[in-house]
Amino acid sequence: MTATLGDLVSGDELRSAYGLRSKRVDEKTVTAASATALQLKREAEEHDGWELAKENKRSLRMQRSKPEDRQLEDDVWTLFYRMGFKEMNADRNLMVIGKDGSSRRQLDVFAKDDETVFIVECTHSRDGGAKSIKGLLDKIEAVREDVIAAVKAKYGRESKLKVKLAIATRNVDIRTADRDRAATAKVPIITEADLEYFQRLTGILKVAARYQFLGRYLREEKVEGLRTSVPATRGRVGDTTFYSFLISPHDLLRIAYISHMGRSNDDLETYQRMVKPTRLKSIGAFIDEGGTFPTNIVVNIKRDGLRFDLKDRYGDTATGMLELPGQYGSAWVIDGQHRLYGYAYAGRDAEEDRSVVSVLAYENLPSTAEIKMFVDINTQQVKVQSNLVKELVSNLDIEDEDPRKRLEAVCARAVLNMGSDNSSPLKDRLLLTGDDKTNKRCLTLTSLVDGIKGNNLVGKVQRLSGRNGATVLQPGPLGHLSANATDSMRKLQRGLQLYFALFAKGAPDHWDLGDAKGGYLGTNLGLRALLVLLRKIVHFVESDGTRVVSSSAEDLVELVQPYAQPVIDFFASATANEVTYFRARGSSLASVDQNALQMMAIVASAKPDFDLPEIREYLESQDAAGTEQARDMILEIHKILYDDVVSTLKAHYGETRDSWWITGVPKQVRIDCDVRYNTEGDTSRDRWQSLNLIDYSQIVVYEGNWDLFKGRYNFYGKGPKAKLARWIGRISRLRNITTHVEKGPLSRDQVEYVRDVYTLVKRHIEGEEPVDGKTQLLFVEPEEQREVA
Repeated sequence: MTATLGDLVSGDELRSAYGLRSKRVDEKTVTAASATALQLKREAEEHDGWELAKENKRSLRMQRSKPEDRQLEDDVWTLFYRMGFKEMNADRNLMVIGKDGSSRRQLDVFAKDDETVFIVECTHSRDGGAKSIKGLLDKIEAVREDVIAAVKAKYGRESKLKVKLAIATRNVDIRTADRDRAATAKVPIITEADLEYFQRLTGILKVAARYQFLGRYLREEKVEGLRTSVPATRGRVGDTTFYSFLISPHDLLRIAYISHMGRSNDDLETYQRMVKPTRLKSIGAFIDEGGTFPTNIVVNIKRDGLRFDLKDRYGDTATGMLELPGQYGSAWVIDGQHRLYGYAYAGRDAEEDRSVVSVLAYENLPSTAEIKMFVDINTQQVKVQSNLVKELVSNLDIEDEDPRKRLEAVCARAVLNMGSDNSSPLKDRLLLTGDDKTNKRCLTLTSLVDGIKGNNLVGKVQRLSGRNGATVLQPGPLGHLSANATDSMRKLQRGLQLYFALFAKGAPDHWDLGDAKGGYLGTNLGLRALLVLLRKIVHFVESDGTRVVSSSAEDLVELVQPYAQPVIDFFASATANEVTYFRARGSSLASVDQNALQMMAIVASAKPDFDLPEIREYLESQDAAGTEQARDMILEIHKILYDDVVSTLKAHYGETRDSWWITGVPKQVRIDCDVRYNTEGDTSRDRWQSLNLIDYSQIVVYEGNWDLFKGRYNFYGKGPKAKLARWIGRISRLRNITTHVEKGPLSRDQVEYVRDVYTLVKRHIEGEEPVDGKTQLLFVEPEEQREVA
């Protein structure tokens, strides 16, 4: 006798079953002849755990959460449905009848597509903790032969269906012995994290997520139904073999994948950033309208021994039939992700669709070459942002021979891990490519990596002495003495998580603000300043001979904590103005250093032994009295410029119908000035009296105006006119500091700069003493610092 399966459903019946199983609750309707009877029935149902969902005049709609065991089964079942499996069990009563005709075994989930059958047994733990799955493994071993026989009996031996039995768990800590036995028996274990991952991935890739699922759980297993042969051209580039061919996009989707990472949730964000659902949707619509793509999809087929039946040869090029591997997850998509996965969004039936795509397939490119090609293609086409490139290469470069690449990868991987680790204060706060920015999700990978590298926290790349000295990575305070990349990455991640946690736990209200109003520490600039502070504290701690590099991450943070505490206490109780003092300094690296110095000054005020020379120098450089004088000088500079610019333009362009204003002032300056004038609502003033100081830097160089002003305004000598008037812009920025007390005093250098400009303005603009245009009267101010990413 042949083993047989119970009833399965497809089509409309399958959709109806999904409607029931996708709900999180059981539902039923309660009716009664009178309102009193209906109320009594309601009370009885509520006593049994039912809740009122909707109340009608003569009936009640009641609902109750599904039991945990059935909820797990339904969650697994609905995942398979959403991934596009076409035939499934309708409920939990599916039976397989053994060959003897008498043994009956219940199956939790049965799902079939064109090439595979997946059967899943489910188990959960109400309280969590260790739980044996030996019973399920025994059941699978006992039922496997009957299940395979029943599938062949139902679908025919020629169907070539791959049958896989698996276990799904929720809230279960699987014992090592059980996990090892499952691996030996090739029974995959689908955890609650895996289940959540593929539910979310299905939202991104639609039914194409099925192939990523099958690629994971059927890894390295041959699937006869996947074998496809295509006419192809074979060629070589150096030592690399490539093939060019046309193929159905649906056939290519079955063996394609787009993420290198292998664990459950490590690569979900990578999928989201490499393929954007909004773009996939628009490409799907384009395909449905008959659109085609003239360019190649580039893939790397990562299997040995591709079969190519040669037909003709033309020098180094040959034509023939290429047999693609019958394995899921065997072709990594280097370029063309959106074009390929757009077919998953198209409304076409895969069996009826006759579309083809052009493919350039490399054979067994090494991972490093594969990623390099991906980066080269996508960065040159401006498809991929630097954050994603850092993320993709971080895994591969972490063991690179070049210490610079290794350092970059260690920093990037540690930061990415901090963004996903549940115990990290940076959990879900990294703004990665494709993410929507929020006040909390505002930190960039690039900024944090640059901050870690810039402070030499992992170490410093140096060349050993001697003519042929090797370039090495000398370990820093958060590097590992062994210089092993993985060990350094772990120490760096652990150390920074503990360090940042001091501030997150010590000043939680402030930390939770992120970059919202009143927040600072939880921003790129705030964390960069904290990294500088960490470096300075470590150097101070090491002044007594302590070697922090030989300490564990926990011991290092324990040494740092007493000196970080005053800063934690400050931000735990800081007023809005005190926080604005930090935020208002700007977004340059110089402002980061200034804020770090301010933090160090806070430490020194609480711990007098933290008396570093740069703190004394910083405090001495602040010129509060000079700032008051500078504010008065800038106000006078502004008045002198207003009088001179307006009178000069009126004299040159004329005052009829305000022609000097229309002709001599840039349009955008006039528009902005009008907005301020209308907002102020003071009709007793002329609209040009609403000009800002910065506006004069544009007016004096506008079109032919420079010829009118250069004899009085050129304080630099030679150069482009825009640069010769840049002193106005710098004075305007210093004015913003002097008129906002929360931005702090000017430095002595800044005050001196204002004095120099004031003297020149009084002499040459107000006093009308000409400048010769050759002599440099105002020496170049410090260069504008590049801003933090």
